[in-house]
Amino acid sequence: MDKFKKNAPRTNKKFVLITTTLGLGLFFGGTVFNICQGKFNQKLNAAEQLKDVSVPQLPAGFKDVMEKSFLQGTEWPDRLTIDNRSMKVEYNFNDTLTNYAKTLLKQYRSDYTAITVIDNETGRVLMAVGYEGKGNRFDKSLILTNTHPSASLIKIVTTAELLQNSQVKKETMFDFRGRSTTLFRYQLNESKNNRWDKTQNFETAFAKSNNVIFGKAAIKNTTSENLVKMAEGFGFNQPICKEFSFLKSEIRSVKDDFSLAELASGYNVETVISPLHAAAMASVVANDGIFRTPKLISKIVDPKTGENIWPELNTEKRAITLETSKEMHEMMAMTIDDGTARKSFRKMNLGYRDVLDIGGKTGSITGGTPFGKRDWFAAYAIPREKGKGKGISISVMNVNVKKWHVKSSMLAKNIIEYYYKNINPVAMSTSSDSKRAPSESRPIAKRRRHRHHRRNV
Repeated sequence: MDKFKKNAPRTNKKFVLITTTLGLGLFFGGTVFNICQGKFNQKLNAAEQLKDVSVPQLPAGFKDVMEKSFLQGTEWPDRLTIDNRSMKVEYNFNDTLTNYAKTLLKQYRSDYTAITVIDNETGRVLMAVGYEGKGNRFDKSLILTNTHPSASLIKIVTTAELLQNSQVKKETMFDFRGRSTTLFRYQLNESKNNRWDKTQNFETAFAKSNNVIFGKAAIKNTTSENLVKMAEGFGFNQPICKEFSFLKSEIRSVKDDFSLAELASGYNVETVISPLHAAAMASVVANDGIFRTPKLISKIVDPKTGENIWPELNTEKRAITLETSKEMHEMMAMTIDDGTARKSFRKMNLGYRDVLDIGGKTGSITGGTPFGKRDWFAAYAIPREKGKGKGISISVMNVNVKKWHVKSSMLAKNIIEYYYKNINPVAMSTSSDSKRAPSESRPIAKRRRHRHHRRNV
């Protein structure tokens, strides 16, 4: 016991020494760690700031001058004057493809037509042509306006929302009554006597643009707020291009079930888009769910210094999951093979059909500015051969005032063939069936009059 008491002070000294050493170590170690962490964070912040600083700064008022210039006239401006400095504007347009499209449009002489082609991999706009048949002239305002009802193109957004955020699958079966291209309240009610009811799965309803099924599916499985949120992922309610703040497609939430059915199926004239945005919507599916901002301008050069003051920023975001985009690939392909665009693409050279992954969506509705029967087609065409990139996306909008001139899907088919023959050639299939000559640039002999009723396909 005495021995224990004698050694006790020595034990306490050791304990104090160990405790003090650990405390100092933790203090100084923590301080050193915090200092190092602070320096590391400072390096990260410096790198971020350096990245921002490296982006060319636009002159004050530059975008205002540019927007005003683009809103005036019919031609794409090649000069901008800012503070008495003349700037040269260069575009991402492919002249060969543009000239082919202009020749095609002059041949058919539609009342109004707008065609846009986007490179899926870069977002660069390879072609943006607007045409007015009455004056036989080209007018870029059709490309740069959002006064065009989206019609059934909005079904791309609705499909993404239902596949990704509800229990609806491609194989889900739906009943419907009446014509699939109309939308009346009685068609959305549950049928007590199913004698005249028909059934379709969701994939077929997309390919054949069944308004009734899309309306019923939306009422049972989503809300207008969810649809608007998904649409914003596809670029709605925000400037579609970095160049212009005015180029913005619009979609709004609604209050009742019937309005939700109209919104989801595109059976309204309130949801509006630009032809440029229509091509961008198709490119989301082509890019495996990534929305890539379309880029019209490649350079804005000061001729005196040769300096490019326009930053080409690659802005992208995920709009839908990879799994959803894969399902939509199959559904959009069915539109081409057995849906509303099948007649046009049956005339495509089978050599191209064998080596390209093509998917699309049609739409038609009466309304908008300029007023007329809108005939939409948005699609992508991707080479199946590895190393050939993500291909292109295309939108074609015809506005027919009194009579039809040419189907939008036929124009798209011709441009896709031309692109993969002359701009970015692909090795065609050697199948004997592929020797069938395409009906490229052949005008329609018979002109059909149409009735002005709202029909959305």
